[in-house]
Amino acid sequence: MSRQQFSITSILLLLSILTSFTTATYTAFGFLIRRQQIDPQRCEDYSRTANFSTIGSNATYRAAYLDASPEGSDPARAPLDSAMARLPTLQFDVDLNAQCGNLTEVAFEGAETNFTQGIVLQFRVGSAPRIGPGAMGLAVVAATLVYAAVEMM
Repeated sequence: MSRQQFSITSILLLLSILTSFTTATYTAFGFLIRRQQIDPQRCEDYSRTANFSTIGSNATYRAAYLDASPEGSDPARAPLDSAMARLPTLQFDVDLNAQCGNLTEVAFEGAETNFTQGIVLQFRVGSAPRIGPGAMGLAVVAATLVYAAVEMM
């Protein structure tokens, strides 16, 4: 009986050793997972270019940005124009979009949200001039006088 236990023990030991060697070898060479190397610098550059291009390509955003820029319109226009020229190469780079996502779409949504809050890129822009109650009353009186003058003629 002890001889039979020895043979069963030996077989189990041999199988466990064989299994561990074959599993280790198979895993090391067969199932290595390829990881994408994300370069944060490329993603930041793509994001910055998408943001500047979005502002540069929309006339309303561009005018508000150039008006709010303390540098004046000529120096502030240069980064917008260069970003608009660079964006198509970044936008259609399949590898970059796989790594970073579609940052152009994010830039469009962010620009819209920020503009409704009175922000274009890093500048707070003044809202549209609003008419006050005194000016509204004056406009109504003036319109009434003009209407009365036209009716009298």
